[in-house]
Amino acid sequence: MRITVKAFGCKLTQCEAGAIERGLVAAGHEIVSKSPFDAVIVCGCTVTARADYKVRQYFRRMVREHGVKRLFLAGCSAVSFSEETIVELGIERAFPTNDPIPILDYIGVVDTRKPDFKTFHGRTRGYVKIQDGCDQFCAYCIVPHVRGPERSVPVENVLMRVRELVESGVKEAVLTGVHDGRYFTDNHDLAGLCNRILRGTGIERIRLSSVECLQIGEGMLRLLATETRLAKHLHIPLQSGSDSVLAAMNRQYTSAQYSEIVRRVAVEVEDIGIGADVIVGFPGETEGDFRETFELIDSLPISYLHLFRYSPRPGTPAATMPNQVHSETVRERMEALRDLHERLRERFARSQFGKERRVIIESVQSGIGSGWTDNYLRAQAPLSNKAKNKIVVLKPISYKNGIVCCETIHSA
Repeated sequence: MRITVKAFGCKLTQCEAGAIERGLVAAGHEIVSKSPFDAVIVCGCTVTARADYKVRQYFRRMVREHGVKRLFLAGCSAVSFSEETIVELGIERAFPTNDPIPILDYIGVVDTRKPDFKTFHGRTRGYVKIQDGCDQFCAYCIVPHVRGPERSVPVENVLMRVRELVESGVKEAVLTGVHDGRYFTDNHDLAGLCNRILRGTGIERIRLSSVECLQIGEGMLRLLATETRLAKHLHIPLQSGSDSVLAAMNRQYTSAQYSEIVRRVAVEVEDIGIGADVIVGFPGETEGDFRETFELIDSLPISYLHLFRYSPRPGTPAATMPNQVHSETVRERMEALRDLHERLRERFARSQFGKERRVIIESVQSGIGSGWTDNYLRAQAPLSNKAKNKIVVLKPISYKNGIVCCETIHSA
């Protein structure tokens, strides 16, 4: 069959969609991005009500515009959608996880002689699933209900996937999961897993995705400070700088703990890029709470923000909390934090002027190569086409519109 696999939401879901694609091709089916489609498989996201809406609209559009008859839903949305919604959308089968095996068992094998499908062939970056599930139950989050309890992928399975990426020519492996910092299996924590990948594969760069502040230990700090193949970049979710809001969210740290850890990371890992998630307009967030958040972020060595407007998610405690924040107030606070984000990004970029950074070049157009530095700055420099998908050494000299312009120190 001609099948399209559509992933909504986080890097983990995108990673799982890739595994489904590889399995389908190995089973003799064809992965396509253009009509006609014999079937559509959606790996859905249900983290917000808006995410649910996008999944529903995608199914309706595929039927309306392309006449698709066979619709399949997998993952988080398959757990959260009611039976009535699944029937109304015309979904043939819903699979509660993005595990490719039950999907392949249902759709069937046509020809197992086809070679494995390299999802990331020709790309510089590939995602590697290391963990799933969450035991934290933050007040705004549905993920523990749809993903289940925490479990870690065995070390050998992770190594096998990284080696597949290396064989496909991928230079950077991004380790991803729901709660990566809680990785633990086979007597390996996250730092131990990174060590095994560094020692046991030829991947040229490992990048961590999101790690909670309380899970950043001594071993991880040592690796970040000393291993050139481990990207000097951490994304450390904050959500709020107000202790009263953090408590209402059921986050497990205080603003003082977060501040202490972020400052320590910045001291011990020179030139590290640090990102943070912030939820704006959580129920009960006062102007004072927001001011505490703004001032905390402004005082820390954070280089960028991921901002989220609070959206009530049915089925979570926060959805029924009193004192929901007015939409216009949320808009104003979002705008203030966007301005702060731009200022933080420029401040960090300027701190890198004159320093040599390793960059994997993702594309070269009209003699200008672009990619991401190890510490997560978008970089450009004059380069030839042969630099594509190679690691080059660049020196940032200026900054404009979110990009550092660089001199080429060493190219392919």
